[in-house]
Amino acid sequence: MDTSMNPEPNQIAALPDYETKSQVARRLNVSRRTIDNLMRQRRLPFIKLTSKIVRFPKAEVDAYLAQHFQINARGSETS
Repeated sequence: MDTSMNPEPNQIAALPDYETKSQVARRLNVSRRTIDNLMRQRRLPFIKLTSKIVRFPKAEVDAYLAQHFQINARGSETS
């Protein structure tokens, strides 16, 4: 029996976590318009499911941000 189309229950938890544009904007504390601009500039990884539905792979967005942006704690000095 081919089970490739029906993953086992323990495999479902391993599927990637995706976020909506609003969720990414809220997490980054920016507007949806800023997310649109970052998408247009290809600065954020995203998947376009339809002409109106876009999803962002959370792990890929996190990795991209960690690689391309420096995160500083509030009040800390940067040199």
